[in-house]
Amino acid sequence: VQQVDVRLEQAIFLPQQLRLIQSRDRTDAAYLSAHYISFYNCVWLVLNDTIVGYGFGTFLFEDSSILGPILHNYTRRFTVTFVREALVWLDNWPAGLKLNTELSRFLCLCFMSLTDIWGNLLAPYLPLILRIIGIMGRTGMTMVLSLFSDLLSILTGHLYLSYLLATIIFSRLLTVTHSLWNLFRGKRFNVLRNRTDSWDYDIDQLLLGTILFTLVSFLLPTVLVYYAFFALTRLCIVLLHATMETALAFMNHFPLFAVMLRCKNSLRLPGGIYFDTLEGLPGSIVLRNLPIPLSRIFFQHLLVWSKLSAHYHPLRLLRCFITGTPLTQISRYSIRYSMVRSRDLQKQKTL
Repeated sequence: VQQVDVRLEQAIFLPQQLRLIQSRDRTDAAYLSAHYISFYNCVWLVLNDTIVGYGFGTFLFEDSSILGPILHNYTRRFTVTFVREALVWLDNWPAGLKLNTELSRFLCLCFMSLTDIWGNLLAPYLPLILRIIGIMGRTGMTMVLSLFSDLLSILTGHLYLSYLLATIIFSRLLTVTHSLWNLFRGKRFNVLRNRTDSWDYDIDQLLLGTILFTLVSFLLPTVLVYYAFFALTRLCIVLLHATMETALAFMNHFPLFAVMLRCKNSLRLPGGIYFDTLEGLPGSIVLRNLPIPLSRIFFQHLLVWSKLSAHYHPLRLLRCFITGTPLTQISRYSIRYSMVRSRDLQKQKTL
């Protein structure tokens, strides 16, 4: 859906830019030049994206009967067989760690049942799905990448559901542990003032807290093991999504036309002027053009990279893992350069 939104935005953006360029208003040459480069850069990106997507989509459509079983074998190996083997290994006291047998068996059977049901759900439809992706490839390679990203989410849906269940259980146990920590310290969280105050507990409350602490201490290691496993699988899937989203961001907004102008004739992309002296003529000064640096051409991609680095920073991921916060992929709208700004500038310029 987001990639369709990008295509519709480009379809609205190009006619407006074309009318602006054809007007040939010379009152502001820098403004007109910026829109000229933006227009032809968008045209080049759309054409290249369509050509590559048409070829790759044709390949997927014609060979879907062959690629479907191959995709099914690999997805079943990594999302079903590997998960089942790992769950069985976790249920048999991994690395000598003695877990709660009853809870471990219950979690193992639940996750294995969900894995088996989901693993056999989409297998007959993979060739048809590849044909649909091949047909949509006529609209561009970015559409193919978007559909593969959605297909990855569907094929690993059982892992996401298992991760959510493990995260909910783990976060609830952490909340109970924090409450018991306040209980044993003689503290209580004041909801009205949003702070922790001292409090005198009765013997019955302390006894109940001791019983709950015993239960949590016996159950938390077992939950932690399963939570760590599904958190690692979720991290791998999120990194795959991050790779696809980065490729989509670069394919949708790569400054191809500006780079070609910069390499072919750097004088067509002026970034300023400077004065230079002529050799052999003392006291003579000549005005020269200063080409725009590559850092200004790729400033949008540097901004996208900074957002990706901040969202997928190892310390942030480690903090989410420790606190039981769900690992999510970055929103595509936050790493996308919207062309609405150009239209707004155009309206302001007209007014």
